[in-house]
Amino acid sequence: MLASMAGVKPSGIVTLLSDFGTQDAYVGAMKGVILRQNPRTNLVDITHDVQPFAVLQGAFLLDSAWSSFPAGTVHLAVVDPGVGSARPAIAMAGGEHFFVGPDNGLFTFVLERIVAHAVALAVPTSASATFHGRDVFAPAAAQLAGGTPLERLGAPLATPSKLDEAWATRVGEGWRAHILHCDRFGNIITNLPASSVGRIHAVNGVAVRGVRTYGDASAGELVVIAGSASRVEVAIREGSAADRLHASPGDAIIVT
Repeated sequence: MLASMAGVKPSGIVTLLSDFGTQDAYVGAMKGVILRQNPRTNLVDITHDVQPFAVLQGAFLLDSAWSSFPAGTVHLAVVDPGVGSARPAIAMAGGEHFFVGPDNGLFTFVLERIVAHAVALAVPTSASATFHGRDVFAPAAAQLAGGTPLERLGAPLATPSKLDEAWATRVGEGWRAHILHCDRFGNIITNLPASSVGRIHAVNGVAVRGVRTYGDASAGELVVIAGSASRVEVAIREGSAADRLHASPGDAIIVT
């Protein structure tokens, strides 16, 4: 096994994250493949409600959850608009965890936190060109969960892909940030670090002030707050900032 993972035993847990939703059988098919190989695997859904094709949102949601799991957990993530194309399929080990999915930037934030060793997974000729989650990623996740060393799954891959839009860029006196996620409360989670809260005066030209808790805001007031994911959130007390600003994951916003 790779030196970085020496002594780390599989936890028996495989997490799943995707943009598949739960209306169709896609998630169930992936789980079936894993359980067929390892019937005792403990499968945990992080979410399957990533907005379709929203790789950046998926990267954020994965990063929000993976480190809460025990060492040796395998994280299977599939948000893959380029499925069947030349984009590599990868498995990684690092930070005492394993990761499996498309090499399209989905692991951007994970790679900012760990030193990862990656391999390119072979795609079987029998694999569906439209469902690598079932035919490529799920079998690899099952192998890792069963104790197969990473290096047996494929050839080394030196530099997994990262998304350029994962980081805010300077624009005049402010920043052009991207919305990583809008949660079910309507809070807008941005890619600005939480330490920026005290310096923010406006979002898309709308005045805001920084607060420590949601309860510190007045009713209907647009505020910024250091969220639990250590990023700047735009929020309204007991209301939806996403609705107020007509915001969606992946949108750019100007913060001054």
